[in-house]
Amino acid sequence: MSQDVKVQIAPLLALRFKEVLGRLWMGYFLLTIALIGVPLSVGIYIPLYFLSFLYPAAQKPADGILVWGIGWLMRVQPWLEFDSDLAIPQGGVLLASNHRSHLDVFLLLARVRGIHILAKSSLFYIPFLNVMMKVTGQIPIRRGHLDSFWNAMKIAQKRLKAGEVVHVFPEMTRCALGMRGTNAFMTAPFLAAREAGVPILPIVIEGTDRIWPRGWFGLHAGHKVRVRALPAVDPLIFASAEDLSLEVRRLIDKALA
Repeated sequence: MSQDVKVQIAPLLALRFKEVLGRLWMGYFLLTIALIGVPLSVGIYIPLYFLSFLYPAAQKPADGILVWGIGWLMRVQPWLEFDSDLAIPQGGVLLASNHRSHLDVFLLLARVRGIHILAKSSLFYIPFLNVMMKVTGQIPIRRGHLDSFWNAMKIAQKRLKAGEVVHVFPEMTRCALGMRGTNAFMTAPFLAAREAGVPILPIVIEGTDRIWPRGWFGLHAGHKVRVRALPAVDPLIFASAEDLSLEVRRLIDKALA
């Protein structure tokens, strides 16, 4: 075999090895979900969740157990190097972050107690995540269905007025691999926050697209992930929800630059 052929084959072999390793890491992730996540949800969280209908005080320890359990699930992932700085204000607050990967949702559930995520309905089909999204009261939005969209906005506003934590990916889609900024933000969640009179906390997510890229079934180790909160934004100082969404996007884009 000539030297030129060897030079051409080497990158292909390296790429193939990376693909196989990525799928093995995904298999490991799904296995740990089955061993840790399923017993946690079925054995502890779900019973406490249903108990909270009779005794509302049970919801708080249920939320704490969920954060603790998913936090441990993420800690036993050798492919994940995760750094977070999330100080969530008390009372109703809208968290708004850029969206890079399905991994974003796992990290948010592992760090924010009692979070309610406005998310595309496709997330409700990911194993284990689908169960937790439904049971924990996450808010699905069906793409292309206006009734679903406005119903989700009403639910979000109701939860914000009740003093709960609601999260939204204003882009409503994951970014392309390696993209530094954000796609255009939708305005409706910011209108809900203005009408509820609650602050918006911009959240910046970095690195998850390099681990679990859009359109890829596999996990790439060796990339550091960072999730951090920026200073809260008061929605009432803006003339409109559109101005508010543009400012939150500007802050996140600046932090990503």
